[in-house]
Amino acid sequence: MRNGFIYWFIDLIINIMDKINLVECFKSAGLKLNPNKNNRNSINTYSRTATDTYIFCKWLFVIILWHSNVSNTFTIIIIWYLIIMNLFTYFFYHLWKDESLNSSVFENDRLRRRFIMLLLAIAYSNFTFAYLYRVSYTNDFTWPDSASSLNAIWYSISNSLAANYDEVKPLTSFGNSIAMIQLIITFIFVTIILSKSVPQKN
Repeated sequence: MRNGFIYWFIDLIINIMDKINLVECFKSAGLKLNPNKNNRNSINTYSRTATDTYIFCKWLFVIILWHSNVSNTFTIIIIWYLIIMNLFTYFFYHLWKDESLNSSVFENDRLRRRFIMLLLAIAYSNFTFAYLYRVSYTNDFTWPDSASSLNAIWYSISNSLAANYDEVKPLTSFGNSIAMIQLIITFIFVTIILSKSVPQKN
């Protein structure tokens, strides 16, 4: 524990979360399908394809739930898991993992991909919160008479930017808490972007 017990404990928690991150299961499956396990380019290709597949599946999952107006305890737990892991993944791969601390040696395409994936993560966070507002926690918010999914999306985007959207407002303390959690998550995403915009020492 040369870095102290607080660092050791946080590092332990982060490593545990990495083990239960669903995207790692997709990556493992992708690597098993790789016929050339000794070729670094082939490994990267299969790993990135598996990651893209996971991203597509998690977007599709929320879209189907929303379209079907499905919300129960089980689906809410899954959605919160996806929200937390969505944030954790980009924290881990952009700020915590050893190779992320020196991005100056990355290829340009890899840097562009990382930026695209980060923007997709922010968009996914806003979209899943919009689903929670409109479907799961609809009674905790005030809605216009002709409320639609678009109202929820606009409110989610506005809330993530700490802007007002008069059409929708929290009605209960629980609704305020959910809105505040979204704001904190967005702040962490923005912090990641700002931290990675600073040139890294080689």
